[in-house]
Amino acid sequence: MAKKPKATGNPNIIKLWPTTLLAKRFAHYQKVNPALLELFYEHRDREQRGSRQAYASGDDLLARYPLHQELNELAEFISQGIVEVARDANADLWDPREKVRVNITGLWFQISNNHAFHEMHVHGNCSWSGVYYVQSGDCSKSPESHRGEQPNGVTRFYGPHIEHMAGGFGDYGNYYLHDSNWDSYPEDGKLCVFPSHIKHMPFPYNGAEDRVIVSFHAQVFNSSGAQGYDYGFNN
Repeated sequence: MAKKPKATGNPNIIKLWPTTLLAKRFAHYQKVNPALLELFYEHRDREQRGSRQAYASGDDLLARYPLHQELNELAEFISQGIVEVARDANADLWDPREKVRVNITGLWFQISNNHAFHEMHVHGNCSWSGVYYVQSGDCSKSPESHRGEQPNGVTRFYGPHIEHMAGGFGDYGNYYLHDSNWDSYPEDGKLCVFPSHIKHMPFPYNGAEDRVIVSFHAQVFNSSGAQGYDYGFNN
């Protein structure tokens, strides 16, 4: 399928391959999050594996707890968010009347403290991924909250051009590329959905309360059940 360039006010300008993310807050997080925290700590303590400062569950939580009401409510909110951002990103390609289906292929939780973190990474075998902040604890809340210091527990996303910046030339002409990252500041109940190929990492976290998040992978299908992707020659 040939890609349609994004329309601009200038007919001579073509905008290609934008990066679209979603950030929104769950209206019911004050009801859902306490039940999730209870489930997650019980799950961690029952397994008794790994560090208590850097624990990650398996990604099969929806299969393990199919009747957990609050977990299912969160999964539904996540699915709606994925449709919202995917529909915007594909606005020039999707029929706006077509219904789409989200398959959450993996969903897991992470509990971190004592400066635990992940290195920069991407997610595979899915089109969209995301993070939901169940308990933000003492994470940095804004750029002003950590000015001059490393942010605490913030999720940082890197532009797709990041690997070219070190050896590239920077001047006023590509000034728009110089700010090559964006930080998601954790808030209880905040959901952030991003394209799975985008590099990202959580900064080390330390606080009086644990940082508790839900992460997920998802695939999107159209009404016929197809993923809508094929290989071929462009005309």
